[in-house]
Amino acid sequence: MPDFFAVNGHVVPADSASISVLDLGFLRGVGAFETLRTYGGHPHAVAEHLRRLWESAASFGVSPCFTESALRRCLADIRQRSGHDELRVNLVVTPGNHTSGVFGADRPTWVAIARDVHAPPDAWYRDGVTAVTFQAARHLPTLKTTSYLSGKYGLELAERAGAHEAFYVSDEGYVSEGVTSNVLIVQGQRVMTPDRDCLPGITKAGIRPLAEGLGLTWYECRLTRDDLYTADEVWITSAVRELLPIVGVDGRTIGTGRPGRWAVAVRERYRAQCVADAARDALAAAG
Repeated sequence: MPDFFAVNGHVVPADSASISVLDLGFLRGVGAFETLRTYGGHPHAVAEHLRRLWESAASFGVSPCFTESALRRCLADIRQRSGHDELRVNLVVTPGNHTSGVFGADRPTWVAIARDVHAPPDAWYRDGVTAVTFQAARHLPTLKTTSYLSGKYGLELAERAGAHEAFYVSDEGYVSEGVTSNVLIVQGQRVMTPDRDCLPGITKAGIRPLAEGLGLTWYECRLTRDDLYTADEVWITSAVRELLPIVGVDGRTIGTGRPGRWAVAVRERYRAQCVADAARDALAAAG
């Protein structure tokens, strides 16, 4: 099936989508992005993703340049034209084309790159995946920018180790987040997750009430490598992967070496909640 993208609100075939070589996202690497997916054809947590997108874009002086309703119309058009049942959407915003000085630009550029969701394989959830740690810090860690240079090294380490994710570790020895995910651990009846130097995860926030509803207590605190190594369960969360169990870190087995019961229970409830929330929000937006 062909892919269709949106550039500044105009839906075009993927191979026709383009931006100027003068765009500051290209010239200076200045940009913010979000990743979201659809459930039942409806985009999930659009308002939350846009809120975080504009918070990130504000760091380089860009104010909201499109509305939620405009984005929903684009995605509905893309889904109809492409024939994809479900979409994985990457939203990217840049300051726009260079005009003067170092960072002067005319008007923002925004792009929606929408492809078939290609959900992770069932084996990842059935068997779990592994991760590595590496010492580094992400630039502007509470924002979601297009600058991934520090994470590239971590993902290269992960690839060489046959691992799925790489976790940032600060000079002080604290684990902050994955290159492409938030990280959480379970110890007994407690869920613990970093509270600083990390992106405020939308999926992570979404699973919190579900975990607490199952009787788990939620703590936001600092974590070390040893906390990961000795945890009963380690999870990562992101929009497309939802909640994915980590069964090994740095070659060390986590818990039993299999996905834990809490990971299975929380993800099952989270997915059902996503389907319901996406349908509810779509109905509200249509009204």
